[in-house]
Amino acid sequence: PENVQGIVAARLDALSAEDKALIQDAAVLGKVFWSGALAAMTDEQRWTVEEQLHGLERKEFVRRERLSSVASETEYAFRHVLVRDVAYGQVPRALRAEKHLRAAEWIEALSTDREDSAEMLAHHYVRALEFARAAKQDVQPIADRARVALREAGDRAYGLNALAAAAAFYKEALEL
Repeated sequence: PENVQGIVAARLDALSAEDKALIQDAAVLGKVFWSGALAAMTDEQRWTVEEQLHGLERKEFVRRERLSSVASETEYAFRHVLVRDVAYGQVPRALRAEKHLRAAEWIEALSTDREDSAEMLAHHYVRALEFARAAKQDVQPIADRARVALREAGDRAYGLNALAAAAAFYKEALEL
């Protein structure tokens, strides 16, 4: 309901500008995010980001996960998906393309043997492409990267015998 979203938005607005920006960047990454990704997106030192996340954890916006799905990264998750949704909604649309692009670049910088990142990479490139188009920016470099990411996500889905998902990824890649 709108009134619940308003309460969440008011809590987010009460944060410092730095904490609010960090939580918005985390929202771009998704329900689950990593301190290294946020450090790369914000050009901050990892320890600074960890400190901020610890403060957000005390305020019950996020929680630190015991195990991380990314080796040598500390994984966090939003305490509630509504907090993530409201924070993402507060990111200016013109900045979303850049933020999704930076998220995709961080994912690409991960070890190349991580096949499970293909769908996540495709998601961020496609979102960056959508928002860049909406902002009337040059989309060709993003489209090229999105096409490759979609093909790789299709290959992974096909390898897992998820044929409907593979077809959807391939179709989207062909459209680009």
